Amino acid sequence: MSRPQQAGVAVLLVMLTVWAIRSLAIGDDESAAPSVATTIAPADSIVADEQADPVVVASADVEGVPVGYPPSEAGATTAAVNWVASFSTLVRMGPLRLSDSLQRLMTESGAAAGVDEAVADYLTFLDEFGGNFGERIWIEAPLRTATTEFTTDAAEVSVWAALITGDPASGPVEVLWRTHRISLRWERDDWRVEAVAVQEGPTPVPVEAALPSPPSEFEAVDSWTPAVFADTTIAES
Repeated sequence: MSRPQQAGVAVLLVMLTVWAIRSLAIGDDESAAPSVATTIAPADSIVADEQADPVVVASADVEGVPVGYPPSEAGATTAAVNWVASFSTLVRMGPLRLSDSLQRLMTESGAAAGVDEAVADYLTFLDEFGGNFGERIWIEAPLRTATTEFTTDAAEVSVWAALITGDPASGPVEVLWRTHRISLRWERDDWRVEAVAVQEGPTPVPVEAALPSPPSEFEAVDSWTPAVFADTTIAES
């Protein structure tokens, strides 16, 4: 990869971090709010152990982003993890759709500047990388999570994730390890994102003997359903 290409990828990853930090927004359209969340427990698990905790399942979605969680710590944690896994969905939206989605997904207090800043960053993406940047490989894979604070109406959740991105035809496909610190509030019958701060790391050292895979393999995986959605969304339950 040439030095100009390396510089371009570095700029992209920095912009991704800034864009994620600035994603703080929500509108006040009550009609757009999803239905109250439900919790679902598989019948066989109930028979096997009546004391088993119910599985937390999102009851709806907003433009492909799962929503509708129970007012519990597990509900807040699942909402944060699914938010991180939905980055590829958000980054592929157009500016109008992105603005509308963020207004419906986040809290009122984050709305004042958050939506406008996120859209402005999106337009910067367009200027820097052209209109086809949404066709890049975008995979954000949550790996570990910790709920650091929880009350009945607020939660703080940290999610360590790997962001994999690159050109699906020519590459390179690179990975950025980063930690999302997500503030949520119980508002309008759901956990909604109040603020997101993203910092790089912790970053592992790659195995020296491992050879990079061709971009086409990542392109195939990019079409798969995020693993965390399999047990936490109504369509997969």
